[in-house]
Amino acid sequence: MTIKVAVSGIPRGYQFPRPDGNWLQEKHRRRVLETSPDIELIEVPADRVKGDEEAEVVLAEGGNRTHYPGELDWEDYQRLFTPSLRWVQLCSTGFSDNITPEIIDGRVTLTNAPGLHTVPIAESVVAAMLDQAKNLKQRRVNQEAHLWTQLKNDELCGRTVLLIGLGNIGKRVARLCKAFDMTVIGTKRRVEPVPNVDRVFPVDELMKNLPEADYVVVAAPLTPETKHMLREAEFKAMKPSAYFINVGRGRIAHEPSLLRALRESWIAGAYLDVFEAEPLPADHLFWEMENVFVVPHDSHSSPYIGDRVVDIFCDNLRRYVDGEPLLHVCDPERGY
Repeated sequence: MTIKVAVSGIPRGYQFPRPDGNWLQEKHRRRVLETSPDIELIEVPADRVKGDEEAEVVLAEGGNRTHYPGELDWEDYQRLFTPSLRWVQLCSTGFSDNITPEIIDGRVTLTNAPGLHTVPIAESVVAAMLDQAKNLKQRRVNQEAHLWTQLKNDELCGRTVLLIGLGNIGKRVARLCKAFDMTVIGTKRRVEPVPNVDRVFPVDELMKNLPEADYVVVAAPLTPETKHMLREAEFKAMKPSAYFINVGRGRIAHEPSLLRALRESWIAGAYLDVFEAEPLPADHLFWEMENVFVVPHDSHSSPYIGDRVVDIFCDNLRRYVDGEPLLHVCDPERGY
């Protein structure tokens, strides 16, 4: 019995898209087809979905209300939900925009790709810390001006990082921070020991722990519980020297409160990879603020994204073919 597998939408940050609007390399195609002789593989550019693909399985990127070039937009994503569809594998971790009636009622299973961007995002977090501690921005300014000026730098050693979210990314950041001899504390829904984390506490104890953090890193998914969990009170609880890093979701921080915290120096600065509205409007104040590092939601950029997507997908595809439970099934109610 043929299993029709469709691939549509270029993974965000993928560095080797093809001119025809698709992205699988020959090695990727081989891996998918080697999973089972029953697989029929088709590739559909995101802007050419007709709704007659009749795929049973879809590997998709996009389906968001706000989408990026090469990704499925919301309407094209919905066209893939034909009566034959049974399973959608996303090329991303977040899925808040990807929920359809078919997923809610159980006709279609949705799985995501946790861990896909763990390594590059964790490295970007540490790079942001080092940029702040070592005044790298000012170094470049001084170099351009030919200024031989010594600066007062800081060390990561002995500093405290507070991780909001101890999933794959949070754990990887903790591991890297321990290499710098930092103190690592963080929040977790279920309080239990986590490797490389000195203290784990529930979210309702966040206010009590914020004052000791030199770096506050958001690495949590967007859920009803995390939406706007950081407001004026939370930013005021941080040290004036604290540096805020958000690689989770923009709506976890209440943006007007964050903007005020940065303008009035409640905190020292911020590295922002995610925003309430994306792309960030050209007239947004964040662009002009000297204490803000604006990143266009690509801290995950890596030449290995495609390989990792295919690894995750083929592992699940084998399970699907063999009738085994799929990994990383999304729960629309919990948001992860």
